[in-house]
Amino acid sequence: MENIQNSMSFLNNNVELKPFTNMMLIITNNCNLRCSYCYEKNHDYDSNKNMSLETAKKAVDLFFKQIPPNVKRASITFFGGEPHMAFDLMKEVVKFSYNHRTIGGYGGNQYNYVVNTNGVILNDEIFSLYSKLGPKVNIRISVDGYKDNHDITRKTIDGSGSWSMLEKNLLRYRILKEQYGVKISLLNTINKANCKDIYYNYTTLYELTGMKIGTLFVHEDNLTEEDFETIKEQVGRLHDYCVERKMRFSLCNIKMKNMSNSNTSICGSGVSSFTVNHEGNIYSCMRCYFNDMGSMYMGNVENGISVSKRLFMRDINNVNMLPEKCRNCNPIIRRKCHICIAANYKVYNNLHYVPSKYCIFQKELYYMLLEKEAEASKVKIYKEDVFE
Repeated sequence: MENIQNSMSFLNNNVELKPFTNMMLIITNNCNLRCSYCYEKNHDYDSNKNMSLETAKKAVDLFFKQIPPNVKRASITFFGGEPHMAFDLMKEVVKFSYNHRTIGGYGGNQYNYVVNTNGVILNDEIFSLYSKLGPKVNIRISVDGYKDNHDITRKTIDGSGSWSMLEKNLLRYRILKEQYGVKISLLNTINKANCKDIYYNYTTLYELTGMKIGTLFVHEDNLTEEDFETIKEQVGRLHDYCVERKMRFSLCNIKMKNMSNSNTSICGSGVSSFTVNHEGNIYSCMRCYFNDMGSMYMGNVENGISVSKRLFMRDINNVNMLPEKCRNCNPIIRRKCHICIAANYKVYNNLHYVPSKYCIFQKELYYMLLEKEAEASKVKIYKEDVFE
């Protein structure tokens, strides 16, 4: 892995580096679930690997120090493990960081805090904090479908399914969304166990929660051409469901704002965002840390972030590093390919590899939906966006 940096030739070291506008804090490695495909499995779910308040404060100070006056909004993401298992720390970080002008002083309609959670823990204290933060917090709840599909892959420590615990909380999360303006969405992972039930899972979850549902493919599952055909059939049915209800179907973002070939970064990892683990070590993203990708280590909260590592991440994360077929691809399709350098390295041992079968699938899915969208737009008026 260390040879990656040695073999890189920087594309343009004279370009001014942009400030980081998001920081992810891995406040605990502990988790109350044991999801079958979790990329954190090579690390212990250790309750002792909790971030201290001192480390968290140093990270927050480091983050804010590099934000220039012209930046209006910044965000802090809480990650784990399961971040709600370290809620006392999360609460203190919010208290410590809120008064910064890019958070407490930000008056726009976008969020300042992000919480990635499995949704299983939601006590009155957590509910109270989120109700007070309102639109300033964005909660992303991981879910693998309705009960049967969810319980196959997202199990508790004792091996039982976690749906029954999640379901009762989803109703409370819906109250936070509808009564307090908290931004909440579901993130559905598409894997071999649930890809045949996309239509059932999405429609059932939406009717239960009224929440938008995002999509993430599990590359580690090595989906086959047969799986992809099943997914396309299921997604086609889901689009028809939306048409009947005058809801915009945006699973593959048929219409995207500000999407052009001028977007040069594959993702924000190490470019607009960085991640701090429980020890205060800084990585480009959480997957790079959990995948033990040492070349993606960027510094620590004591000494700051290495400029050379920032340049390295900016260049390795540039679309020009992708294969020619990806560089020349429709940027809308490329955006939905979920190209992740950490996942690519873990699964394919190549930072910028996109398997042909996955590439073909994304294009076929996009053009199928584009055709459906063209026909549907002739006869309907959209009321809301639902699936992302």
